[in-house]
Amino acid sequence: MGKPDPRQLGKILVDLGVLRMGQLQAALAEQRRSGGRLGQLLLERGSITDEDLSRGLALQKGLEWLPGPALAPSSEALALVDAGTARAFGVLPLGRVDGRLRLAMADPEVLPLLGDLEALAGCPLEPVLATPEALAEAVEKAYQAKAEADRSGFDDLSEAAPIVRLLESLLTRAVRDGAADLHFEPYQGEFRIRMRVDGVLFEVDPPPPHLATALISRIKVMANLDISETRMPQDGRIELVVDGRPIDFRVSTVPIQGGESTVLRVLDRKSLRLNLGDLGLLEEEIAQLEDFVKLPHGIVLVTGPTGSGKTTTLYSLLNRVNETERKILTVEDPVEYDLEGIVQVPVNDDIGVNYARVLRTMLRQDPDIILVGEIRDPETAQIAVEASLTGHLVLSTLHTNDAPSTMTRMIDLGVEPFLLAATIEGIVAQRLLRTICADCGEPHQPPEEKLTKLNETTAGPWFLGKGCETCHFTGYKGRTAIYEILPMDEVLRDQFLRNPSTIALRQLARERNMKTLRQRALALAAVGRTTLDEVLRETLNE
Repeated sequence: MGKPDPRQLGKILVDLGVLRMGQLQAALAEQRRSGGRLGQLLLERGSITDEDLSRGLALQKGLEWLPGPALAPSSEALALVDAGTARAFGVLPLGRVDGRLRLAMADPEVLPLLGDLEALAGCPLEPVLATPEALAEAVEKAYQAKAEADRSGFDDLSEAAPIVRLLESLLTRAVRDGAADLHFEPYQGEFRIRMRVDGVLFEVDPPPPHLATALISRIKVMANLDISETRMPQDGRIELVVDGRPIDFRVSTVPIQGGESTVLRVLDRKSLRLNLGDLGLLEEEIAQLEDFVKLPHGIVLVTGPTGSGKTTTLYSLLNRVNETERKILTVEDPVEYDLEGIVQVPVNDDIGVNYARVLRTMLRQDPDIILVGEIRDPETAQIAVEASLTGHLVLSTLHTNDAPSTMTRMIDLGVEPFLLAATIEGIVAQRLLRTICADCGEPHQPPEEKLTKLNETTAGPWFLGKGCETCHFTGYKGRTAIYEILPMDEVLRDQFLRNPSTIALRQLARERNMKTLRQRALALAAVGRTTLDEVLRETLNE
């Protein structure tokens, strides 16, 4: 960079002979009235051309100016800055000179972001200026040959910039390790990266802290987010192909003290298991759930905390009854997986397209079965009840601790007990338990106090994973679901109408042979599928 010119932009343009003083004074008067940038006002008034403005800005900032024909990048330069970054920042890498990468830009406002761009490119930069039209044309022309490779995922890591290679290796590892989420957490002077595998976070070796901003900027570029906005939360989506599989990464950024905390939810379409038997259900449990979804009307609720597999269970149920003679509609926030033959509608609260509004519209689409992603407010609960009363089968999720407490939660949402008794056909509570690693599992005798806490008198044998490379030394590899299934029969309905309390309903459900979450978990621990620690962690409320 040369020495900046202290003259104001208007004076520079007048001295260049491309602007008359009268035109400048008129534009300055308009600027005082309406605000805005002087250069843009002069362009709008037809006083100067794009090239005039670009030359003037180059002089003011002490930058070299290049005409369109000079914007000819080398292949080495293009390998240092990928197409997405070039378009997002509005720049074009041209070539190396004395160890610095010449970088063409149209807007000097990009200059404060040079630090991020240097980290992305992996080398020092020398900015030059060009007109917006010429630069945009050169960017598209230069990256045209590389566009297909960019869209297909990780085709050419050898030519990618260091930050690009680093991020792609992290995303690939997350997919191969079966991670559900990938967390990027910058702090003051520290940068932490964690993956959630089998429901538990573990830390991976992070890059140096000074690369945090560049790495998160790269994520935002790929997710089509505003890289200059760091004060507001943003949500986006990245679609890639990893190991020949289409993968969706749902991106969420939140401003924090040290930068932006960024979380990527990994959605592997091919890993979705839609066979009820693969989810951990027993044969009799599968039969119960199939009876639920064959009903002509009513409400079936699946409950559990976030990440307990509720959506997968519902998708699997829909897959069982997804036949030509049934019309199935879903409303979800967001639509996580595409289900062939099913009409899926995403929620968009930003424009008023919420669960309740979409659900009302769905009733006019002549559905047989409606899946509501979540009942989270009184209005949605009420419409779900109305839909079931008018001959529709409604499937949905709710956040409760177990099956019996779901009825109380629906009352809290404003549904009358007599309407619940008339519409609820079945409730399924579920959890996901980590399973013991097959490579390092071994018999284990737990301390007596642990058995006492579980109210368990069986001597064993119990089992534990000692930890190995296969399971990242956690002792666990994979997860399986446990279920608590409560079919609402006439005895339970009568009890609920007489005494709609969770305690009374739970007691009667157990008397009628409902297997609780803890009973199902202990049964898995007894055959070496999981540990007593997992049983305690996931069924603590019992």
